[in-house]
Amino acid sequence: MRHNLPLPWKRLEIELALPPLYRLSAAECRHCQEALPLFISDELAGLAVDELYRETAVHLDICPFCLAEYEELSRLATAAFYSSKQ
Repeated sequence: MRHNLPLPWKRLEIELALPPLYRLSAAECRHCQEALPLFISDELAGLAVDELYRETAVHLDICPFCLAEYEELSRLATAAFYSSKQ
């Protein structure tokens, strides 16, 4: 369940407030979100994901929706990783 994602009307409000340069297509967001599991896994492994996945890292810098998805997945992955270590 995605509790951190904004409501549809709020998402539209945020998107319309962004400058045209930063309005991203659904395909760009889909590509980013498909890359998130590997991005997060490699990040937890200590790899330089900003260099390895430059396109995904840049997208996360400018897209509040994908950033929210990243934060939620990262939180879940971190919790799962550390709970398996106990």
